[in-house]
Amino acid sequence: MAGVQKARREETRRQILAAAAVLMEEGGLRALQIRAVAERAGYSVGSVYKHFADLDALVVAVNSGTLVRIRDAMTAATEGVSAPLERLKALAATYLRFARDNVNLWRGLFDHHLPGGKSIPEEHRQENVVLLSFIGREIHALDPGLDENALAARTRTCFAAVHGVVAISLEDRFVGLADDTLPAEMDFLVERLAGH
Repeated sequence: MAGVQKARREETRRQILAAAAVLMEEGGLRALQIRAVAERAGYSVGSVYKHFADLDALVVAVNSGTLVRIRDAMTAATEGVSAPLERLKALAATYLRFARDNVNLWRGLFDHHLPGGKSIPEEHRQENVVLLSFIGREIHALDPGLDENALAARTRTCFAAVHGVVAISLEDRFVGLADDTLPAEMDFLVERLAGH
């Protein structure tokens, strides 16, 4: 009986989380409200709160799911690619494609901020570390002489540079790149960041 109840709880949580992800995908962070999630999932507001302490916890859970989707896309994009520079280019292209195809979920990763005093759950932090490790592994292959601190800094610099180009371009900023030039310029940026 306990196993059935646990499975039922996990399924309820999964459905609530799926409904929240759909709402964010459709309307962005502003669309993610507890009452709307409950209605979309077909549960009471109390059921949502039973699984997620507050809206922040729900947003973090949706964002963790988004990070897993990015990780899976990056894993698939680099399968069969052996050269580190080409793998870095594939990672950047995948990040751009994911952001373009899932703009509201992607923005949710950066637009949500926990209120003061709340710390990011370790599971969510680890999802971020995993994504950075994709980049770090290739940078280390290209420049094995970097010590641990230098590698960490270079990895974050590379991510920040690629993210910045993607963000500025997707937000239609004056200095952003048009869709027809963005992929080639991303390759150019990755080559320069990798020292080629």
